[in-house]
Amino acid sequence: MLSLTIAGGIFLLDYKIKEHIDSTRLQGSKEEVLGGRLLLRNCHNKDKILGKVKIGRENCQELAAAGMGCVAGEYWHQLLHGGNKLSRVGLAMILGGGMSNYTDRRNKGYVTDYVSLNVKNKELRKIVFNLSDVCIAAGTILWAAGNLFSDRKK
Repeated sequence: MLSLTIAGGIFLLDYKIKEHIDSTRLQGSKEEVLGGRLLLRNCHNKDKILGKVKIGRENCQELAAAGMGCVAGEYWHQLLHGGNKLSRVGLAMILGGGMSNYTDRRNKGYVTDYVSLNVKNKELRKIVFNLSDVCIAAGTILWAAGNLFSDRKK
């Protein structure tokens, strides 16, 4: 039950942040925050994976839906067959973040990304992401680690 609370919390928190960014920041704007370590932005990602690979709006929506189906299936499998807590928490993070981004794509036709690292490397500074993206990445690591460690015990 905790893992579903995590998924819902990620979904709602990122939804509120995106709503705030869209209503208070002009698209394309940049503002230094956290002592200049991060850039707060408002970027609408319409049809790209990782902000680099352009695959089209419909393909992005279909890929997101397929990905969410796979993650939901794995989560359900782990619930039924005794998957470990670390893996389930990771999957919940992926579900919460994925559903937030998927909902944006379905309802608005784009995902609002709002954070960049304020680093010297121009290519890294161009990458814009959101809380959901961070949770998807961290959740993937937790899920993989949970599976790796549970396999070692068997």
